[in-house]
Amino acid sequence: MTTDHIVDFPHQRSCRAVQFTDTIQVLIVKRHEDPLHELWYTAAEYDLMKLALKEDVLNIRALTSKDAAFAYYGDNANEAEDDSSIWIGIAHLLSPACVYEVMACRARCKRAVLAEQARQNQDPSSRLGWERIALASFAETRKAVLRAMKLGELHHESISEP
Repeated sequence: MTTDHIVDFPHQRSCRAVQFTDTIQVLIVKRHEDPLHELWYTAAEYDLMKLALKEDVLNIRALTSKDAAFAYYGDNANEAEDDSSIWIGIAHLLSPACVYEVMACRARCKRAVLAEQARQNQDPSSRLGWERIALASFAETRKAVLRAMKLGELHHESISEP
């Protein structure tokens, strides 16, 4: 059996899976001449990043448990001014409540997308398929989006100040 596609697409789709279009677009990318170790992180480098992340989270948790003030962008007088005290990107790990909220938000988003896809499978004549899926996702993640925008504004203000 020959096909014009690079991969064979299943004829029947599960209602419990995220679905993508059957149309593919192939882009040819020139091969890099750089050595692979300069393009990709090694497993050891990933392990070091994970360890640094855990250390940062534990340090901030320790500061907050002592009711110590700490700066949002690493200019805390108690710490050296380096990137290790910046907690943008790890705020969701700072308390168990934040961790659970992130997990719950992701689960709600997946459920909303799967429910919208199931609805579209039952009514194939419905229009705006991908737009409705995007709206279903956005409806469940708008709080995270607004929070990210506020964090971005804070970060922009901190780097804009003299």
